[in-house]
Amino acid sequence: MNVATRRPVADQIFGDNKAPLGAVLPVDFADLIREVEDAEAMAEEANSKPGDDAELAALGQKVKDLRALWSKVDGVREAEKRPILEAGRGIDGFFGDLKARVEAAGKPLSAGADAYVRAKAAEARAKAQREAEEARAKAEEERRKAEAARSSVAAGRAEARAETLDARADEAEARAAASDADLVRAKAGGVTASAKGTWVAVIVDYQAAIQPLGLLGIFLKEDAVKAALGSMAKTQKGGARWPGVQFSQDVKATFR
Repeated sequence: MNVATRRPVADQIFGDNKAPLGAVLPVDFADLIREVEDAEAMAEEANSKPGDDAELAALGQKVKDLRALWSKVDGVREAEKRPILEAGRGIDGFFGDLKARVEAAGKPLSAGADAYVRAKAAEARAKAQREAEEARAKAEEERRKAEAARSSVAAGRAEARAETLDARADEAEARAAASDADLVRAKAGGVTASAKGTWVAVIVDYQAAIQPLGLLGIFLKEDAVKAALGSMAKTQKGGARWPGVQFSQDVKATFR
């Protein structure tokens, strides 16, 4: 298929060399336009402030006539639009099926990439935490040496080594607390791979989740409750707390 030369489906369905819609409708429905104009004139001349029951009845008949004309116009609109809607549904269905096939083909690839970046981020975070703990332990050992040193020179050297180890521990702890993107970022073959962690809320006990809402809870739709908890997860992240709800970070691979 040559996208540059093919005619859009709309042109093939509705034909070529047609007058624009704005020119066709007033001509095809000139009689309907006259009906509306007559109704407007009738409404303008009508007594809109009845003084007795007879005038009220006459006014009511005009209101009913206007409602009937409104229904007639809307019925014509629906009849004219129906083929276009059906064509639109057909187009949506055709391309929707193709999109679903592409999505299904990509799911196992995305799942594999997600699993890899989760494992890599967890491994990098655990490694950094171990390095921080080891550096802290060595720093404490150097401080004990400083306290036990017989000379101020030896004590000073031990204290200096302890400070260096503390700085190394601080750096490792910063890496352990880094974002998933910073822990996983890689580039190869023109593709930059990274990870994105999104905080999500999972309701494990719905009754417990709505209990703090009091009587209002029973009137809220479950989707509204889930949406509110999702917003809490995104804004409060690891600090989010709510009865009956588990908050966690959903890590996924990203590519650009």
